[in-house]
Amino acid sequence: MNTIILTGRLTRDPELKFGQSGKAYSRFTLAVDRPFSKDGEADFINCVAFGKTAELIGEYLRKGRKAGVVGRLQMNKYEANGEKRYSYDVIVESMEFLEPKNGYNDHQGSSYSAPEPEYTRPKSNPVEDRIVNDMPEEDDEFPF
Repeated sequence: MNTIILTGRLTRDPELKFGQSGKAYSRFTLAVDRPFSKDGEADFINCVAFGKTAELIGEYLRKGRKAGVVGRLQMNKYEANGEKRYSYDVIVESMEFLEPKNGYNDHQGSSYSAPEPEYTRPKSNPVEDRIVNDMPEEDDEFPF
């Protein structure tokens, strides 16, 4: 199983580009705080999204905004100056905006509700489908 769940802030504005086939892709880096770090240390994790998810990220996310990402880790091999190198990216399968578009509520007490962002869900996950399908049917016998 290869599943990554991250919550962090963008370190810079995402790069939205389109491949030769016209499919959108977006690269961005999330700063994810290390748990129990007294010095406020963070890990900087490279992420790549494709399709509609990439377009939403490119349109709505900016440097400093908080986002939640679900994806998988992918290792990339390449050669530079005759030397083999490796890099790791999180391939985004779904994401969530964790702050309203304009940041926090204003100072006069009225609240701002951001429009519901489109949430993309992975097409099919056989393990998740099996877990959901194996759950017992609800029983009206219990009051909770």
